[in-house]
Amino acid sequence: MKIGIFGGAFNPPHLTHINIALTAINQLSLDKLLVVPTGDPPHKSCNVDKFARLKMAQIAFENLSDKAEVFDYEVNKADKSYTVETLGEIKRLYPDAQLYLIIGGDSLKNFGKWYRPNDIAAMCTLVVADRLRKTSVRTLARIERDYNAKTVRLDLPADKISSTEIRLRYQFKKDNLQFVPEAVDRFVLQNKLYSEYSATALKVKEYLTPERYSHTFYVVKRGLELADFKEQNKVFTACILHDVAKYTKQDGYCKYNFVKPDDMPNSVVHAFLGAEVARRDFNVTDTEILDAIKYHATAKPDMNRLEKILYIADKTEETRGFATSYLLKGSLDTKFKKCLKHAYEYCLEMHGDDVYGLSKQAVEYYCPEITKQHKITTDTQNTNGEYMKNESKTVINETVNNICKFLSEKSALNIKIVEIKGMTDIADHFVICSGRSAPQVKAMFDYMEEQMEKLGKVALRKEGMSEGRWIAVDYGDVIVHIFHKDTREIYALDSLWDNGQNVTAYED
Repeated sequence: MKIGIFGGAFNPPHLTHINIALTAINQLSLDKLLVVPTGDPPHKSCNVDKFARLKMAQIAFENLSDKAEVFDYEVNKADKSYTVETLGEIKRLYPDAQLYLIIGGDSLKNFGKWYRPNDIAAMCTLVVADRLRKTSVRTLARIERDYNAKTVRLDLPADKISSTEIRLRYQFKKDNLQFVPEAVDRFVLQNKLYSEYSATALKVKEYLTPERYSHTFYVVKRGLELADFKEQNKVFTACILHDVAKYTKQDGYCKYNFVKPDDMPNSVVHAFLGAEVARRDFNVTDTEILDAIKYHATAKPDMNRLEKILYIADKTEETRGFATSYLLKGSLDTKFKKCLKHAYEYCLEMHGDDVYGLSKQAVEYYCPEITKQHKITTDTQNTNGEYMKNESKTVINETVNNICKFLSEKSALNIKIVEIKGMTDIADHFVICSGRSAPQVKAMFDYMEEQMEKLGKVALRKEGMSEGRWIAVDYGDVIVHIFHKDTREIYALDSLWDNGQNVTAYED
């Protein structure tokens, strides 16, 4: 008898969970699939009662297949749940069964941190379900070698659906039927699960434009991804309120007893004023949360974890696109320093030496080497005192040239090639261009994709097609950014690396 064990918080269960379950049943020829909702997991806290999660799992899985059933062993345990103990109980119930433990690729990487991993590997075959990205062959080989484990990879594509984002979407009153079974959605709404911040979210919406409200959603999402489970409440509150003063007009400052210092740039006023808005309008009294809001735009010396988390989340929320993915590698402190450096270089690029004093102090405190070594030079002066643009030595390969050619044929504006090989591992080149309108941006993308496919080049990943403000297309060694002209000015990707020294203008 072959039994699959699919454990998880299922908080809530979503369509990818369903796909994993069906794929496991079919690919492994399982006689039974036991879906095991966690009770009290030792490594994290669940914000929903375990019996509510058990009910959602039953709703999601028990009508899925006659081979799937929900196993409530961990939910009914009085103490913490460990996988090795659950496997032992299943072995007791089915002594002759072959066990297949289904785990995510990220969990596999941390398998050595599990409780008694060698015993787990001895009791079952590890079945890997890739989520955001494909688990490397090297990781599988390491687990097999270190724990004498047997591994199998499920044949299903990686995807981005996550319970974290779904819970957040419920908090922001977004529709979730594209992510969860209809019956689960109905249960969540009827029982008002994932709604403790919904009133705050609706109130915040009144303070922001739709675009800024969307940004806030993704800042909260990134913040929760960076936080430990004990920090979740403070991180959620700080992130959702960080921009509430973004559109407060100057004649409204007096309502919050706020006086703008003469040396404070308008671009950072909303952060300091935001702390007062959070205090007065949202009844926030926690000084850690208020300080995180206050310094999220400038940073400062000696920041605590909450302040760093909000600063990073604001700079790296996913709608900023590929350009910031390199900032998210390393520890929290490493991420923070990368973001601080990136922001400082951007300010220097846009404003010269006119960087707010508090931001300079933060850079001097965390990255003193930058202020000593950094020097912005976008133009060079010739012997006649005239300025001429730097000559780029970017080597244009065939893929880059074809992309530029196709974009040019659809009247793309200001096509630039950025050589980033050796500066980041996300690609060798960026191709950046602009369109005058969202329809033109979409038309440029459609034409380029069609022509590239004729050459046998299929995009590995593409984002932003629906809105047409910023479409990013990943061709492996080349990432294409097609901007609406107004959006391009905001992100300034042309000068993100090497201060623009590695940029070449495309000429047809």
